[in-house]
Formats: sequence, structure tokens, C-alpha cells
Amino acid sequence: MSLGVGGLLIVAVGAYFGVDVIYARRVLPGVQFLEIDLGGRTRSQAVQLISKRVDGLPLGNIRLEFEGQSWEMDPNQFGFELDGSKLADEAILVGRRGQFAQRLSERSFALVGTHQPIVSETDLVHSFNRPKLNQYLSEIGSRIVKPQRDAKLTIKNNRATEFMADQAGQTLDMNKTVELIARNLLNPAPIVLPITTRPATVTLAETNTLGINTLIARGVSNFTGSPRNRRHNIATGAAKFDGIIIAPKSIFSFIRALGAVDGSTGYLPELVIKGDKTEPEFGGGLCQVSTTAFRAILNGGLPVVERRNHSYRVAYYEPPGTDATIYQPYPDLKFTNDTPGSILMDTYIVGNELHFDFYGTDTGRTIEMTGPYVSNITDYPEPIYIDTSTMPVGGIKQVEIAHRGADVVLYRKVYQNSQLLYNDTFKSHYIPWPAKYLRGVEEANKVEADLNNVLPTEAGQEQTNLPIE
Repeated sequence: MSLGVGGLLIVAVGAYFGVDVIYARRVLPGVQFLEIDLGGRTRSQAVQLISKRVDGLPLGNIRLEFEGQSWEMDPNQFGFELDGSKLADEAILVGRRGQFAQRLSERSFALVGTHQPIVSETDLVHSFNRPKLNQYLSEIGSRIVKPQRDAKLTIKNNRATEFMADQAGQTLDMNKTVELIARNLLNPAPIVLPITTRPATVTLAETNTLGINTLIARGVSNFTGSPRNRRHNIATGAAKFDGIIIAPKSIFSFIRALGAVDGSTGYLPELVIKGDKTEPEFGGGLCQVSTTAFRAILNGGLPVVERRNHSYRVAYYEPPGTDATIYQPYPDLKFTNDTPGSILMDTYIVGNELHFDFYGTDTGRTIEMTGPYVSNITDYPEPIYIDTSTMPVGGIKQVEIAHRGADVVLYRKVYQNSQLLYNDTFKSHYIPWPAKYLRGVEEANKVEADLNNVLPTEAGQEQTNLPIE
């Protein structure tokens, strides 16, 4: 016989309040701490079981990770402790906490015996010194946060005069991070930090009809240790390429886009060895710019039409085989835009790093690069001393360090829709390069302008005091 709605209601109310009678001062059925069943236990019994479970548990460091960054967190630094008394109180409160709906739900699960509420790893968040932990996570979050940014693109005379790629806002989800830390306390495992994102309202694709809609390649090089004039020339040269738009199916020439290199175009002189003198020449450091562009070309899977490596290895351009030298009027760096849309060059400097970003149409290409492989390493020759009357008699000044010679090969495969599009081999031969010293004499003899290796202009542009092991 059916009890009817009224009868069911009486049974439900009786069960709801009966729990308080049957389990007075005891934990409701099904409540657990980790794998320990606390159902039916008194508070003191629960304390004993919990304390026995956690006694002597080691608390190792927890590794927090995000996009190549990592942080080692020691839970002990944030007041964490497994307090059996507090956890027992949490267990007793299950079915007796919160609003009526929460209490009814938890008591129903306890009586039915399925999906029973537990005191889980996430309850351990209460054991932290939250203000101290929040401060620590806020410092990490400051390295992750990205402001939401709408795209901007203004084009004049086939060049971007204003450009900004869209960027989704990005913040660290603090509450989820704390929960993940709590879950990993007793079984430490790396945690990928949870991020909250907010998309831009104006995308790059909406700013133009040229197919410039996403980042398709990036090249980066480091010029740490460069003198002041070289740094200036790198920034000046990179600015020549900022905002350039390359049409589909066209061949881009680095030398043509660079133009004249002299004082009138903003460059500063660097010392170049010529004969028995050291003379200033404009543009030292421009090969940093061409090398960075070459790396973007490689990473974008774009066809290389012309490229020449430096005659000897230069510390600024390691690893070997990824450099490209240029000098007016030759050698040049050329590549083809074989993508369906135009390519926009965006250049900028961050600290000691030069960046070349290529924006265009996503081709869906996959690039596989192997190497560079270095072979045939040869020792550097005996040092060369160049007599000069432009410095005190008897004085010695090192103007170039020695470099070992080597052969280098870099392989690149470019796939389009799983089909091999390009299979490239980039070979580089670096000659051994002697250390060079200026030696002061009263009257200098005439010496050859070609210092046994490369043109003095190239040597001057690429000289560095940074050794290569």
C-alpha cells in the first residue's frame, strides 16, 4: 500500500531528525578522512584514527608549473599541520553544517550509503596560514598575469604604423591553486597552475583583410655583453623592419629593406681593423638583426632563398648554424612568403634579447628541426700581432679573441597536412680564427688589409670579446 505524499514526508522528517538521535555526538555513516572510515565514531575515536593515519607522514616540496616556469613550494613554510582534533571536528560537522539544504543533502547521502560525504584532501586547505600562502601565490601570479588587450593595426604605404596583437587576459586562480596544493600534500605531484582567461573583444583578424590574424613564427637572439654602440645599432637596425608587410608569393630581401647604413640613417660607429689602423665604421651589430630574422624564417617553415653563415663562430649567435651574416651589398638574407596571406614583421627588444615576430595566416604547418650537429672542430691558429703607430710604443691591445673552426649542419622538415612540403639542409662552415692584437710601434710597416681570414669590414662588424668553448 502506498504511503502517499504525506506518509513519505513524515518518514523523511523522521529520518532527518532521527540522525541526531541515533548518531548523537558521533560521525555520520560514510564520512572519511582519506581512506579511513570515520562513520559512527565519537570525536575522541575519530581523533585517534586520524592521528594514527597521519603520524610521521613526510611532507615533501610541491612543484608548481606553468609554461616552462616552475616554483618549489615547501608546505611547512605556510603553517601547514595535520591537526587531528580539527579534522575530527570537521568530520562531526558533516550533516550538521551550513543551511538546511546542505544538511539535508549530506544526511541523505549518509543514510543511502552512496556518494557519501567525506573529509577529503581539499579540507586540508583550512590547515594553511592563508594570508601567508596567498601572498606567496600572488607573487607567482604577478609573473603569470597578462592584461586583456584588443588588437590594433593601422597600415599606411604598405607598412604598419600602429600594431598591437590581441591578447587574452590571464590571471592565476588562487582558490583552485590552494585546493590543488591541498590535494597533493600527502602524495606530492607537480601541479599545473590553473588559469582564468578573458578573451579580447577585438581580434587581429578583425583589423584587416590581408590575412594577418595570428603569430606564425618567432625568432630570438641574445646580445648580452654587447658594448653601447653595438646595442644602439641593433635597436636601430631592428626598427627598420618593424611593421614591414610582405605580400604573398613575394621574395623578401633583408639588404633591400635595410637600406643605407651610415650616420645619416642613425647608426653609430664601431672599431674596424683596416691595415695598420683601427678605424670606426658604421653598423656594427646588424648581423644580430639578420640572425634573429633567419631564426624566425626557420621556425615559420618559410622557404630560404639566400643565406650565408658567418666566416667564424660568434658567441652572440650560438648555437652555430642558426646565424645569418649580411653586409652591403652582399651577402643578403632572402626568403619567400609562400603563405596564403601577407606577413607582418614585429620587432622588439626585451632586456638583452631581440625578437622577430611574424604575423600572418596560420598555415597549419609542422616544423621539425634536428641539430645543429657540429663536426670537424679545428683548433685556432697562432695569434696575429698588428703593428700600429696609433697607440703607445710597446702597448698591446687584444681586439679579437680566437675561435675554433667547425662544420655544422642543421636539418629542417616542413609538413603541410601531414605531407612533406620542404626538406632542407643548412650547412655552415666556420674557419678557425686567430686572436688579434694591436702592438704599438714608432713606425708601422704596411700590412695587408685582408687579415688572412675575412674582409676587415666583416671582422669589424662581428668582433666580440665573448669566447666560445
